[in-house]
Amino acid sequence: MKLQRKHRQSKDGPSHRIFRPKQIRTSKYRARRLIMFGTLIITLLFLAKIFLGFFDFEHVQVSVALYGNSHYAEGQIYDVLGENLDNIVTDSETQTVAYLKENLSYIQDAYVSKSFVKRQLTIEITEREPFARLNYILLEETKSEKAPQETTKRKNMDNFFLIDETGHVLESITPEKYNHLTLILDEGVQEPEVGKQIKTGTTQLSLYILKQTALQEPDLSKFLKAVDARVSQQIKIDIENLPMPAWIAADSIESGLYHVGLFVQQQGLLLLQRERQMLKETHVGKKDFLLPEKFTYLDARYEDTLYLGGDSK
Repeated sequence: MKLQRKHRQSKDGPSHRIFRPKQIRTSKYRARRLIMFGTLIITLLFLAKIFLGFFDFEHVQVSVALYGNSHYAEGQIYDVLGENLDNIVTDSETQTVAYLKENLSYIQDAYVSKSFVKRQLTIEITEREPFARLNYILLEETKSEKAPQETTKRKNMDNFFLIDETGHVLESITPEKYNHLTLILDEGVQEPEVGKQIKTGTTQLSLYILKQTALQEPDLSKFLKAVDARVSQQIKIDIENLPMPAWIAADSIESGLYHVGLFVQQQGLLLLQRERQMLKETHVGKKDFLLPEKFTYLDARYEDTLYLGGDSK
């Protein structure tokens, strides 16, 4: 039985299926397509090589820019990077900065940028500056049957450290090193760690006194040798021009520094020594009149009064 193919009708009339003969691809066409495909592959391989070339650790270029005190030479930075260069290159910038700070105690801040095209790692470093020396007295925790609670006693061990203005420990030093910087005294049962900040109240209070002295009494600051703030209401400061420690209190630091600075500036000790000599001459033979043979402290803990203390025979 012969079937008749029905034509699909449309609004415009009958529609017929259009048959397109298969195009004949010539050799030139195939060659052109092959060249285009090869060019694409080569381009992709070239881009991949550029991208992956950054992770070829032997050919990464590292440039270092130093700011601040420049304690580290570029070679020292390279040595630290070389120990962990594979991670430094692949880690994030934040991780790289954290790694540098952890391994180099003088680094205050760092900025890291990476160029994948140039295969270059650029590090900009700002260093911490030494501000004071710390004499840290190590204490030992002890227990006894009579006193079961923990007590502390001093070990015969003084440790010296170099710190910046925030109390960040830069390095362990000998007592003679950096002796032009003011010495701070502190104590505790745990030794400070290089690269970490000392947050004890004693050290932080001493640093505040140093900064306040530099701001308020710059002339006095030049001669400030040591600060002992272990007793907050009897802070002892040693001044080069004063042969005795001065006492100030934590709740009146500004006024105490002002009176001590004024006393030193006006050569108060020399005036008092002259006055004492005059008093001795006018009170010769009087047993009820006693003067200390030597002044041992200058008490500046009170708002409007200075006291000179000492021991009599």
